[in-house]
Amino acid sequence: MNSEYIISKDQIKWINRKYGGGLRSDAEIESALHLGKGKSAFRKIAYLWRAILVGHPFTDGNKRTALITALTMLKACKIKTGKKVNENLVSGIRKIAGENVTNVNRIERLIRYAVTGD
Repeated sequence: MNSEYIISKDQIKWINRKYGGGLRSDAEIESALHLGKGKSAFRKIAYLWRAILVGHPFTDGNKRTALITALTMLKACKIKTGKKVNENLVSGIRKIAGENVTNVNRIERLIRYAVTGD
């Protein structure tokens, strides 16, 4: 699915409020959404993960927000997920956040591998 937007800034902010945080700045989220326009679902998620996991736009719950945002987007694109995919995504989130990964290509590869095994 290459729609312009799969998820909105307001939806991401709502996810964060639901899972435990407050907003510092939404500029990085807005930028990530703009950069992802016309790109694949995995690339869109990669831009958002970099914004959320490295940019820390929320006071708390950045990792939880990244996970739920990705799952929401994958579901909207009819990409199957399950327990193993969720575990793989959590592992990728920890790696990106722990190593402060900023390379979008690397983040996209981690996401694609977590979901497809490729």
